[in-house]
Amino acid sequence: MWEPILPTDYYRPGTSVLARLSDPRVSQFWDKNHLFAEEIARKLGSDTAHPKPNCCMQHGTHWDEVAVYTQDAHWDNQLPRAVFLNGPVLYAPDFSKVVAGLLSK
Repeated sequence: MWEPILPTDYYRPGTSVLARLSDPRVSQFWDKNHLFAEEIARKLGSDTAHPKPNCCMQHGTHWDEVAVYTQDAHWDNQLPRAVFLNGPVLYAPDFSKVVAGLLSK
């Protein structure tokens, strides 16, 4: 999920930015109004077992985090529980281990 946070984030990311995550199983979206970040905040407040990120709030908005969901996660009127949520994206601790574990199943 890409969202405008920094003053330079005027528009959705271009092709070269989206190409950083080139795996065909990855879905990327532009969230101009921070709706997904608001849902993450609600989920973190209501689900004590949901993974908690170690960083990455800007003016009350979650950003620069990696959220990983199982392939069979059920998406409906509530956000499913992530198996991983942390950041910043570039240095997200244990991200590689979590993804490798999911891919090995």
